[in-house]
Amino acid sequence: MAEKMQITIIGLGMIGASAGLALRRYQDKVLLVGHDPDPARAGKAKQMGAVDRTEWNLINAVVKADRVLLTLPAGALREVLELIGPELKPGCLVVDTADVKAPVLEWAVKYLPDTVSFIGGHPIVLAENMDTASARADLFDKKLFCLIPSERASDRSLNLAVDLAQAMGAQPFFLDAIEHDGLAAAVSQLPLVMAGALMSIASGSSGWGDMRKLAGSQFYSGTWVAEDDYKGAAGTCLANQKYLTHWIDRLIEELELWKEQIVAGAQEELAKKLEAGQSAASAWVRAQAQGVWEEPLPMSDLPSSGAYMRQMIGLGGWGRRPEKPKK
Repeated sequence: MAEKMQITIIGLGMIGASAGLALRRYQDKVLLVGHDPDPARAGKAKQMGAVDRTEWNLINAVVKADRVLLTLPAGALREVLELIGPELKPGCLVVDTADVKAPVLEWAVKYLPDTVSFIGGHPIVLAENMDTASARADLFDKKLFCLIPSERASDRSLNLAVDLAQAMGAQPFFLDAIEHDGLAAAVSQLPLVMAGALMSIASGSSGWGDMRKLAGSQFYSGTWVAEDDYKGAAGTCLANQKYLTHWIDRLIEELELWKEQIVAGAQEELAKKLEAGQSAASAWVRAQAQGVWEEPLPMSDLPSSGAYMRQMIGLGGWGRRPEKPKK
C-alpha cells in the first residue's frame, strides 16, 4: 500500500479547518497534520475531523510534510517561514493563504531553501465568522484561489499548487504579486479600515447610548468585521500599507464629493450615485453566485441578499478567467 502524502496545515482557524475538511475527500491518499499556537483551536479542529492529528510543536508538524499550507495572517508568516525553512524536506511545497502577497514572497525567497518550492495563495471566500467552529468542507467549492508564484518557482511546483487548490474544490486564478496587492487593498483591507473607523466614531460619540438603539442592517453591514485575529488583521494592513493608503486617500476624496453634493442639496445626483453603486453591487453578486465573470446574468438568477449571505458565496475575482501565466 502506497504511503500517504502528508499535508500539514499551520493555522486551524476557519480557513485552515475548512481546508482540512475539504481534503478529507482524499483521506485514503492524504494524511492531514495540523498545528495552531492556540491549543483550543487545534483541539476543536481535531474534534471536527479537519485533521488526522495535531502537533503542538511547529517543527514536528512540518518535518515530514510533502505539502505545507500556511493559513496564517501575513504578519505571522515571516517568523514561521524563518523557523520552518531549515526543517522542510527537499521537494516540499509551501502555499500560504494571506491576503497580501509581495512581502510574503520576499520572505519565502529569503528563508526557504532552494530545495523547497513556495507559491503564494489567497482563497477568496466570504464568511460572517472566521472561527474554527464556522469551518465547512464546501467553503472553497467553485471559489477562486489566487496563485502567485515566487521568482524561483518551477512549472512543477505551480502545477502542484494548482492540484492542491483544485483538491480543495477551488478554481486557480493567477496573478502577479503587485497586481494582487493593489487590488486586494481596495476590496480586502480598505473595508476592514472603513468598518473600524465607522464603529469608532459612532461608539465614541456621546450619543452612542441612544444611537445604537437605532442601528439596523445598514450599520451592521458597514461595521461587521469577520476577523477573529485582530492583531493579525492589523499586521496585514501594515504589510500592504503602500496600496492601502492609496485607497484610503481615494475614499477620502470620494467622501468629500458626497459631502459637497449633500451640502448643495443635490438630490438627483445623490440618487444617481446610489443607483449606480447598487447596480454594480448587484452585478457583482450575480457573478459571484454563478462564478461567471464575462457574461452578464439575467436578473432572475440573482439571489436575495439574505440567501447570498446564508450560502456564503465567495468574495473576489476581478473579471477574468484563470489562465496560466506565460514564462
